[in-house]
Formats: sequence, structure tokens, C-alpha cells
Amino acid sequence: MTESGSVGAWDSGPFDNDDAADFAGELDDADPNGRIVLIREALQAGVDSDDEEAFPRAVAAAAVLAAARADVPVDSSYAPKFDMDGLQVTDDLVELAVLALDNLADSDSEYAELFGEAGTLDTLRSALTV
Repeated sequence: MTESGSVGAWDSGPFDNDDAADFAGELDDADPNGRIVLIREALQAGVDSDDEEAFPRAVAAAAVLAAARADVPVDSSYAPKFDMDGLQVTDDLVELAVLALDNLADSDSEYAELFGEAGTLDTLRSALTV
């Protein structure tokens, strides 16, 4: 188990931190059209912000898109439970996700280190750009 003091992470998966687990719950509770709005907002925040708190939601949003687009399994009990097969993954959302992942990778945040060392960012980027 990975302990990362200030970031509230217990492992290096996209949903293995407090903010991402909360985001997954919000996605499950949202109506299907609202999910895309939540995903877009999380990704945009990951692009626009250097605020460490925006990054875990952006990574979780990118993981949902990767699961829906490239059938990449999300192996976490904290991941959203809704059926991702019906999620409309548009090219602009994929581009936004890649930008958010790149912004995180280029930051000095603890999440960049955690997700970078585990290969999470590379795995998601690859799944999104197939």
C-alpha cells in the first residue's frame, strides 16, 4: 500500500485516493447526461489549474474515458459502478483528457510523482490515443 501523506492516496490507481473516490460516487449518482458534464469539468480543471486538488479528479475522469473508449478495465472497488459502455467519448474530450494528464505530468505535485512512477499516466494516455 502506498502512503502519500498530504494527497490522501492509498495506492497509485486512478481511483485510489479520496478525491477520485468521491468523484466516482458523484458520477454514479449523476444522470447519464450529467456524467459527461462532470467529466468535462474535471478534465478542464486539470488543464487550467496547478492546484493539486484538481489532479485526482482529472485522472479519474481520464480513466473513465479510457474504460469507455478502449475497454481498459478499471480495477478498483472505488471506481464508478455505472455502465461505461454507453458513455459518449468524443474526440474533444479525449484531447482534453490528454492535456490534463500532460499538465499533471509537467507539474511538481505529489500526484505527478505518484501516478508517474506507477505508470498510471502513461497507461491512460496510451489507452486514450489508440
